[in-house]
Amino acid sequence: MRKLFILIFAVTFAACNAPAEQVGAGFFTGAPDVKYVVGSDEITDAWVKFIDAHNERDMETILAMETDEIAIVGPDGSRVNGKEMHEQRLNEWFASEDPKWEMYWALPYAGVEDNSTWIVAGHRMTLTINGEEVTANSMIDAEFIDGKVNRFFVYNMAVPAEVPSE
Repeated sequence: MRKLFILIFAVTFAACNAPAEQVGAGFFTGAPDVKYVVGSDEITDAWVKFIDAHNERDMETILAMETDEIAIVGPDGSRVNGKEMHEQRLNEWFASEDPKWEMYWALPYAGVEDNSTWIVAGHRMTLTINGEEVTANSMIDAEFIDGKVNRFFVYNMAVPAEVPSE
């Protein structure tokens, strides 16, 4: 009987699917003790909605999707702090360069130790400058807090104009 009990206990114990501890990888100098794992596609969906609102010039949705403390660092090092400043800068930019974004990849990720939520996403951005269309690849690394965009960093790479074939 004792052997049967041990056998049942061993089978039951082995069959349990205890969740594996998430170890994570990578680093950020601002949070040196935090490791990162793949995050939820809910964040991807939220980012897509945020970018779509920009393309549609839907300022109400943009502002509703960000925290009051939104902080943005542009590719030239310029900074935007707070919703009011963000709204003002966006309205100016929409009017002067008519930016459009087409997302071509995204990866949500999360901090294991601090439960931070982030997404890094690539976009093809098209601007109209002095009547000429200019294209750049734009990578954005964005942090979400309570489902809202809290801060992001923008990195751009100019895309050369296509050379006409002969």
